[in-house]
Parts: sequence; structure tokens; C-alpha cells
Amino acid sequence: MTTAAAHPRRGKEHRTASVRATWEAFRGIRFHHFPLLLPGVHPLLAPLIMFRLKRRGFSCCSVVASRIGLTVYAER
Repeated sequence: MTTAAAHPRRGKEHRTASVRATWEAFRGIRFHHFPLLLPGVHPLLAPLIMFRLKRRGFSCCSVVASRIGLTVYAER
């Protein structure tokens, strides 16, 4: 049986998504330069970003989630 002290929290290594960063990315994202890094954005926003990219005529779109946030790749 392990105790909580045996497994300390990682703190700075593990970042969580920020509600503010997610909202700002949803409202004001600009698709001018790729790859586009969106730090602190929740991974659930990825399908909405893909939808907006496709509606604006981009192809070869992908969104990669990481510890830092989302990275968006697309081509015109």
C-alpha cells in the first residue's frame, strides 16, 4: 500500500488548461502563421478549431494536444 507522501505532485511539470486561455483562443484566434501554438488551451477546443479552419478554406489541418497547450497545423 502506498501513501500520498510516496508520490509527490509534480507541480510545474504538469500544467492544466486555463479557462481564460481557452476562451480567448475561441474568440480571437487568428489563422495567419502556422504552426500556431496556443498555450494553456483545453484539448476539447480542438474540434472547434478544426471546424473553423475548414470553413476558412484551409486543408491538411491538424491539432496536436500537449502538456503546454494546443499546436495547430494547416495549409491553404
